Order: sequence, then structure tokens, then C-alpha cells
Amino acid sequence: MSFRTRPDHPVLLPSSPAWSADARLVGEVLATVGSAAACTSDDTRYLQPTLTWQIAAETVGDCATTDHDPDHVRALSLPGHALDAVWACHAALLQAAGTTPDSDEEAGPLAGLLAHYLKDVHHIEVTDLVGAVERILAVLSLDLPAARTLITHLALNPEAGPEARSAYANVRAAWRRAGVVC
Repeated sequence: MSFRTRPDHPVLLPSSPAWSADARLVGEVLATVGSAAACTSDDTRYLQPTLTWQIAAETVGDCATTDHDPDHVRALSLPGHALDAVWACHAALLQAAGTTPDSDEEAGPLAGLLAHYLKDVHHIEVTDLVGAVERILAVLSLDLPAARTLITHLALNPEAGPEARSAYANVRAAWRRAGVVC
């Protein structure tokens, strides 16, 4: 993973059960791959270094919530390196799923681990996991003026005025366009 100088940025997280299920699933799978990667002395065996898998797992795992009120959102200050880690793991998962031009035998160990783990434990395919990661990334990467407006409004004035309600509606519309159930 090459670290860019992506700045930290505020992110709004939905509170739906579907969102939390995706975050828990993805966080658990990324942590499992990170644990498998830690057991080897080869940082390329699972296409990304152990630390990248661990950072991504912790970042995504922290996105789940038990508050499923559809009118609630949570704000998170997302470090740039954490978002980079999730994107790097997404690229590795795409390669393991065989959906990229550079999918080859290099992705074999990761593809094998995911195929058995996902089928036996979660009864899903790698492509289902990739879809969940893409929904997570859609939320974590969303940088709308409406999101910044809502975060600023909530920080300065917890009462939901018309500007905050309008910003929230715009954020929810962007989440829905990305396939996130909110």
C-alpha cells in the first residue's frame, strides 16, 4: 500500500441494521485475513502487508453501531491512512475475486482463504464481500458539501433546523445512490 497524503476528513455513518451488518462482516473478514497474514513471514502472500489488513479491519469494524434509529447518524474523523488501507484491501479482494486484469496466481492464497472461509462461515461468495466493501467505501469516501454542513451544524447546534434537515436528506440520497440501505 502506498500512503498518499490524503488528509483526515469527517465522515457521517448511517445507523441502519443493514449498514451495521455490512460493517461487521467486512471488519471480521479483513481481521481474519490480517490474522492469516500475520502467521506468515511473507508480506505479499495475501497481496497486502499485515498492518494494512489490520488497519482496514479496525477502521471498518468501528463503523458498526447498535443504534438503528433511521434518523440518527454518527460522525467520525477518518484518518487518511485508514481510508487508504480500506481501498488497498478492496483492490486485493478484487484481485482475489478474479475481477481485475491482474488477477493471477499471485492472488491464489488470498482467493483460497476467502473461498473457504466465506463459504463455510458466512455462506457467501467473494463477490458478495466485495459488494459489501464497496458500500462501506461509498460511505467512507463520501465528501459532499452537505455532509460537511450537517457535521458543522450538529457540532455547533444539536437542534435540527431546516438547513440540517436538508443536508441530511442530501447525504441519505447519496448513500442510497451508492446502494447503502439507510
